[in-house]
Amino acid sequence: MKILHLIYDHIKNPWVGGGGAVRVRDLYRRMSDRHEVTVVCGRYPGAEEYVEENIRYTFLGTSRNNYVLSTFCYAYEAAMHIKANAAAYDIVVEDFAPYNPVFSFLRHKNAIIQLHQREGIRHLKKYGPLGLSFFLIEKFYPRFFKNVSAELPGAKEIFGLRGNVFILPNGFDPKLLALKTEEEDYMLFLGRFHINQKGLDTLSEAMRLVGCRLVIVGGGKDEERVRTLFGDSVAAGRTEFVGYAWGGKKEELMRKCLFMVVPSRYEGQPLIIMDTAACGKPAVVSDIPELRHAVDAGFGLPFEAGNTKDLAEKINFLLNNSSQRQEMGIKAREYAKEFTWDRIAEEYEKYLLRTLGKTSGEKR
Repeated sequence: MKILHLIYDHIKNPWVGGGGAVRVRDLYRRMSDRHEVTVVCGRYPGAEEYVEENIRYTFLGTSRNNYVLSTFCYAYEAAMHIKANAAAYDIVVEDFAPYNPVFSFLRHKNAIIQLHQREGIRHLKKYGPLGLSFFLIEKFYPRFFKNVSAELPGAKEIFGLRGNVFILPNGFDPKLLALKTEEEDYMLFLGRFHINQKGLDTLSEAMRLVGCRLVIVGGGKDEERVRTLFGDSVAAGRTEFVGYAWGGKKEELMRKCLFMVVPSRYEGQPLIIMDTAACGKPAVVSDIPELRHAVDAGFGLPFEAGNTKDLAEKINFLLNNSSQRQEMGIKAREYAKEFTWDRIAEEYEKYLLRTLGKTSGEKR
């Protein structure tokens, strides 16, 4: 197959750099020896075309240091790229965001939309009247696609879709299962710095009420504001920012933390939940539907989203109950075994072939 994947995000994008970009990389690196893969991302300052593990990455849009301008320029240029080059690909996958739809369904009969999260009415709360356009795009745009892929089992209801929706959850690197689990004196937040979505305001307030040290990993467009939120806690030596962490550094932080904290107000299916589980660690998670699977599997301890006092109480509970942490950690690793990227990529490849009317045994 010749695959074109369109996604604004990229792992080095300074404004987003989220799980969607990691998902794309980890899926296609397991398929690129059998298929030709091109990933088109939004341009950011310093972005340059490159090839990694037979995957060609190219960037469209402006290189100016302006996130809003970057995302709209990407949408226009990506739409023009499909118009000019659609015939060169067997299949086109569009990672959906309401800020940069590229209308791939108009240009290719085998267009697939990849859905992550839905913000709904939050668009209006964030952007006022301008948010109405994003709200309507998010509500109706996915319905124009006959091929839909999503991470969450409830995506069909969440997005109001008809017909078949292919559910493909996120995965993790299987080597995490072999890491030795230890405990040092900190809990871990790992993710994109988006205050409202990630609940970092709630977490900063909770730090006044808990006895646990916090290590924060990540970055993003709200970084300056996030550092201000945690200023007092940092000054008191109770919170530490370590920037982005990849590879061994990230693994070391995960395997040695007491537990993960995921205080999000809304999500897709955050990769860190699966990474946490694979490392044998429990998580304190907000009680939103997108994180319910961690609670149901026995390794997520829920708190009421946005409730500072409840978050602090759940953190202190896990901090003071080592046997509970260990029991939840065992359940976490057992749950994770079914979701390695190797297995997820195999299912994804089969789905792409079915979309083309082929099977894995046919010539590609």
